[in-house]
Amino acid sequence: MENENTASHIDPPFKFFENSEVREKFADLNIELLGGRHIQKNSNYYHYQLLKKYYDKFKYYYDYFYNLRLERAFKDDITFYYLDFNEDTRGTLSSTNRYKELSPLQTVMGIMLLNMYYDRYFDDVKEITFSDIKKEIKEGENSQSYKKLWFNDIREDYSPKEWQRVKGNMKNTIRDFDKLGWVESMTADEGEEIRFRLKETIYRFQQLYDKEISNFDKFVDNYLLQTND
Repeated sequence: MENENTASHIDPPFKFFENSEVREKFADLNIELLGGRHIQKNSNYYHYQLLKKYYDKFKYYYDYFYNLRLERAFKDDITFYYLDFNEDTRGTLSSTNRYKELSPLQTVMGIMLLNMYYDRYFDDVKEITFSDIKKEIKEGENSQSYKKLWFNDIREDYSPKEWQRVKGNMKNTIRDFDKLGWVESMTADEGEEIRFRLKETIYRFQQLYDKEISNFDKFVDNYLLQTND
């Protein structure tokens, strides 16, 4: 009888959805996670707290319904959460456009930003402007490859029109990275200025694109060969 009473008090696995804080915030949280966003405390406080409090329950929920893993990662004293595919399957969402791979230009931009993150490793706020990006292209470790990709030519300088084209491409990439939670834009979406903060979650890019990072020059050359065919 005692065992029967104990068993009757075990909550069903999804009963936590009845809690008011979960009901209030889950819809938005679910959209962000399924859209590939990385959730951390200083930019998604309430969603972060919800994931922290119910991590094991949410982990089971996403595995059960989507065949996706809810991951909890740590980087530079920061904890963040994101969804990932299981090893043996691409998950229930694999046939949709929610999980697109980055384009070659976005991948190069990610590698640039990752280098700039580590260059500013000891800065409390890793703020980036377009002037910083221009300097990285002209003087950075991978300058030659950057120039070949962005301008298809290696020169000392480029015209304002050429830089404006690069700027437009970068604004689109930064917008996408902001949605993923890798950067935080600090300017109006419709404005011309580029200014954003690099977040610790950019480390996730390093995990996803380790092969391209390790063979960066070859990656750029192969891309240029394909585009020039």
